[in-house]
Amino acid sequence: MSKSRNKEQKENKDSGNIYDRIFRENARTIFIPLVQSQVNIDITRYEALEFKMARTREREVDFLYKIFNKKGKESILHLEFQTRNDREMLARIQEYHALIYRKYKLPIRHIVIYLGRPKSTMKTKLEPSFIFTGFDIINITEIDPDKLISTQVPEMIILALLSDVKKNHIEIILNRIVDKLKGLVDSEDLIAKYMNQLLILARIRNFHSIVEQKLNNMPISYNVEKDSLYLRGVEKGVNLGIEQGIDLGMKKGISKSVWNLFKAGQSIKFIAETLELSTQQVKKYIKEWEEKS
Repeated sequence: MSKSRNKEQKENKDSGNIYDRIFRENARTIFIPLVQSQVNIDITRYEALEFKMARTREREVDFLYKIFNKKGKESILHLEFQTRNDREMLARIQEYHALIYRKYKLPIRHIVIYLGRPKSTMKTKLEPSFIFTGFDIINITEIDPDKLISTQVPEMIILALLSDVKKNHIEIILNRIVDKLKGLVDSEDLIAKYMNQLLILARIRNFHSIVEQKLNNMPISYNVEKDSLYLRGVEKGVNLGIEQGIDLGMKKGISKSVWNLFKAGQSIKFIAETLELSTQQVKKYIKEWEEKS
């Protein structure tokens, strides 16, 4: 980056800090009459809010208030003071909106107070297709398992275990899943991977013991003991460490579980959440096993 560019950024930052100090000193006495005179907002009472974003964010919101109208209804008023046209302003406000709503769960009104000399060219409204209005949901438990098993995608087929399956039909569905996978996949390693994932997914429905027993009894070249220590490894670690609390035995079991899940294609985040570890611990275990291999 050029020296002139660095100098310009420093000057903008310094001047921005000066403006911020002035506005912060005067905000409590100017924002209500200014907003009420220019924008039709009913404000009878307000409270300043402290709102800190993660350090990774480049900016903080300028001013945030909880306001009350004549009927006592609460909402949030967010004020930004801007001295220059900013092409990213609309995107910034959209990001602020999500973060503020997540914390306060109240209606939010955003107002940018523009102080620059050139006419504002900043976009102030999102096009309808860019406005977040909610989300659709796919409820796997309401899907007919036949629809999933009938696909030609192994990752879709194993989801049938989480679909609309009654507990007394688990073995039937499991047999169909395995048969379909064997017909689609000719790699023993891939079959082992999908069996491992089936055992993990079964925990979501609390019938992993049924699935594990069934997999052990199936005439397929798959060994739960060898290829999946998701449950066995943790359980062995607990049993080894039960007399002395969390000892080396348990750590070895968890470490092996991490390694097997990682080899099966699971992400570090998934492994950490599933085994209730930090991502740093998961990475450490993986590194140890990679060094052994």
